[in-house]
Amino acid sequence: MPKKYRILVIDDEDAIRESLRAFLEDYDYEVSAAGSAEEAMRLLKTQVFDLAVVDMRLPGESGETFIVKVSESGNAMRFVIHTGSVEFQLTDVLKHHGVKSEHVYLKPLHDLAILADGIGALLHNE
Repeated sequence: MPKKYRILVIDDEDAIRESLRAFLEDYDYEVSAAGSAEEAMRLLKTQVFDLAVVDMRLPGESGETFIVKVSESGNAMRFVIHTGSVEFQLTDVLKHHGVKSEHVYLKPLHDLAILADGIGALLHNE
């Protein structure tokens, strides 16, 4: 039986967070969601995820801070950025923590299958 990948969606916008959760569940991923980096960190204390879909602009800690903290803790989770910031630039810090330009998706994403394809490629490139 193939492994069922676990994905954590982090976005402060309820509608986006829940639509991503439902969409990714249709791809047979096990999906949890958090509205902030702090909530996501609490989930990580009790659950293991293979990948996180992270918004960069979150209340409290930023998505970038979340990625750095998780990476520096030794967690092998991979990251996909899903941001509405048209000015977003991939920083050297994020690159250092394994995020590549092909892992960045700008909102609104009119075809979520593009995101699903990117997630699948990242998860299967173990």
